[in-house]
Amino acid sequence: MEKKIVAAVIAFWLTLSFGSGSTSVANDICTEAITRLRNCLQFLTTTAPSPSLACCEAVGWVSQHATTTQDRRDLCKCLKSASLAYKVDPTRAKELPDVCKVSVPVPILPQIDCDKIQSSID
Repeated sequence: MEKKIVAAVIAFWLTLSFGSGSTSVANDICTEAITRLRNCLQFLTTTAPSPSLACCEAVGWVSQHATTTQDRRDLCKCLKSASLAYKVDPTRAKELPDVCKVSVPVPILPQIDCDKIQSSID
């Protein structure tokens, strides 16, 4: 069941990406981010007291791979779609970077406007 959800989210993202002219690099980052962040589902969708080490490592990976404004916006859209598909608790998603002690440039929140995300690195 979980694999079907991941496949549906990835298919949805790929459809959006091709329709909006995004590059395959964005698709690759999205796919990798979702794969890695699956380690966080228990924390993000239940009352698990803390995320796993693998989850926090995934959060760190996301932070390292969102280096430009466009990367951040693409990743934001990807994570936003995934958070809705997985029914991620927005409060837990907001807490995750702090709990993992990782600064992230891309929040995992369903209500965020991804087109407003900026990068000071561009």
